Amino acid sequence: MNVLVPLNNIDHIDDYIEAGAVEFYIGFHDEAWHERFGEYADINRLTGFKKTANPYTFEEVIEIIKRVKQKGVQVYVTFNSSIYNQAQLDYIEGYMERLKETHLDGVIVSCVELIQLAKKIGIPSVMSTIAGVYNSDMVHFYHDMGAKRVILPRDLSTEEISEIIKNSPPIEYEIFMMRNGCRFSDSNCLGFHRLEKTSICACIGNAGRDLHMSGKSFKEKHEMELNDIVYTNHFHNMTCGICSIYRFVKLGINAGKIVGRSDEWQNICDDIRLIKQNVEIAKTCSSEEEYLERMIFPHGQETMCKMGLSCYYPEIRF
Repeated sequence: MNVLVPLNNIDHIDDYIEAGAVEFYIGFHDEAWHERFGEYADINRLTGFKKTANPYTFEEVIEIIKRVKQKGVQVYVTFNSSIYNQAQLDYIEGYMERLKETHLDGVIVSCVELIQLAKKIGIPSVMSTIAGVYNSDMVHFYHDMGAKRVILPRDLSTEEISEIIKNSPPIEYEIFMMRNGCRFSDSNCLGFHRLEKTSICACIGNAGRDLHMSGKSFKEKHEMELNDIVYTNHFHNMTCGICSIYRFVKLGINAGKIVGRSDEWQNICDDIRLIKQNVEIAKTCSSEEEYLERMIFPHGQETMCKMGLSCYYPEIRF
């Protein structure tokens, strides 16, 4: 299982590779796009986070891909917004024509129209979680459309993932492994993915608290307020799937994804090493029980693991 990493700091590409990363994904910002389609037209899922998530222009990304490919690793570019109109799809075709010249490994896309466009131009496509691959029928559909890989939603259990793979045609699979979880399903989210209060998760996380109780006792008030604090601060915060690595290695998962295009490069490197070390441990184990005894836990596991609110695959923890 390869480690897939957000390429958010090109100055540290060698550090990422030395830590064990062999696949990268990258997005870009483009003022010409916003002049044409407006501030709230997204190129990819993190356009709303501006340059903190997509620090490079399209022209810079073109040169970055060429540079990174010389190092013998894989690179994917994101076009995974929740929605595009026809004029935007036509505009993206221009991007893809330029990207083909870089010999990148694929584009991460969210809809059928973009699979067709990538296929027309001759670029491999990867289905984003926005595409909602929740069962083997969806895998069959995107495989037949020409997709190279599917990214499985982070709210699937390992048992569900196993069942999907067992009943699907040969295709590459990518799963979420570290950092930045999500309270909801990407493919069913109808809000903008932005820092402003335009998404359900941002509204819940940033809203004030006005708790209403049927009882008035100190005990009830204490328990309700504590529950609110715990879930607000810890639910899917810095999420981790390290416990699941043994199962995913056995299933032949192609890539484990580190989320966090706006995170510090040192933290990304720490996660790369952690995943890489545990993949190597899993390969030498004869059972999941042995792996769970030998695995290396993430930093800060006292809160992350013991509370169990930031598990990508909590069924393994229990």
